[in-house]
Amino acid sequence: MCASALHSLHVAAVTYGCKNDRFGGHTSVLNTALLYPEPSPMVGGLESDRAMQLLKDFYKGTNSNAPHPKVKKDTAITGPTIKQDSVTRE
Repeated sequence: MCASALHSLHVAAVTYGCKNDRFGGHTSVLNTALLYPEPSPMVGGLESDRAMQLLKDFYKGTNSNAPHPKVKKDTAITGPTIKQDSVTRE
């Protein structure tokens, strides 16, 4: 949820389940209400445990119709192998 956009749109009120401690814009990371002269009232914590579990389940879930992920393979840069006896020493 983008709290700043909701304030800009003058949404009458917002009720949400749980805060996002890493990216949240309503008192979690930044209190966006302080940036607006008339911020939208926001109330959080409504069934927060259940809301958190719903989010966890959503991100753990799989979509059988989704394409297979393209995982990058190891892209470590390796140079040519130099044999010990081919190196000249000074």
